[in-house]
Amino acid sequence: MLRSGRVWVLVVGLAAAMGLIMPEAKAGDEEFDNSKFKLQLNGWVSQPTGYFNGPDHNGYFDLQKDFGFGNYATFSGKLDWRFKRKHHLLFGATPALSSRTTTITRTITWQGQTYDVGARVNADIKSLFFTPGYQWDILRRKSGFLGLLVNCNLASTDATLKVTGTASGAGSASQSSSGSLFVPLPAVGPDFKWYPIPDNGRFYLDGAFTGMSFFGYGNFLSSNAVMGFPVSKHWDARVGYLWGSRLKIDDSNSNISLRLVQKGPVFGFEYHWGTR
Repeated sequence: MLRSGRVWVLVVGLAAAMGLIMPEAKAGDEEFDNSKFKLQLNGWVSQPTGYFNGPDHNGYFDLQKDFGFGNYATFSGKLDWRFKRKHHLLFGATPALSSRTTTITRTITWQGQTYDVGARVNADIKSLFFTPGYQWDILRRKSGFLGLLVNCNLASTDATLKVTGTASGAGSASQSSSGSLFVPLPAVGPDFKWYPIPDNGRFYLDGAFTGMSFFGYGNFLSSNAVMGFPVSKHWDARVGYLWGSRLKIDDSNSNISLRLVQKGPVFGFEYHWGTR
């Protein structure tokens, strides 16, 4: 899993590479990305995978193997305030809500409840990330920047299983079990934006890669890569891929432990205003 030493090696490597491909800004040159505020709103198609354990790892269910969770559409948003030339304050929000009802093919025991083979069971997963953060642009040129991103991901996850019937139409629909988890997840890593066409601001690439290992407790990883196309003075169209989160929490004292991956293609727009 990602460790802080590896993050710094990656940041230094990217800084060296981008220092070679980004020309120095000349006096009087205006940076292509010179906005004071940015608001990004994205839709993305999530492909959830993972599992949920009960306390002390007693009982579990798997999103794909047991319930066959498919793709679903969700959204995310981020506000970037560049209060100094190389300093940003950020706030992001990413909800991921999914539900699936299926006839289970094995007996599932979770949170003190047993769901027998043939029962119709609904699995409802709610995951919400609030992400305040800070970014320092280590390298900033006319054609882009390379920054160091420090986030605190406030992750709230809820899971509920509920019987909705049986294959024969009998059985109680009141049987259910649930678990929840709230954890603060610090993460650090590089963030970049690059206009690859010399002296042309009509296309750019940007992305970020952050993570942290919590040793025996778990780990967290988030990354994305996006192509941007400015369509007017204040608006950009954006398309790319979002590895929204890879979260693993393994704590026997928690209500639940889990491994949850949310990823998929992303599309959206950015509105930017003000100059710095």
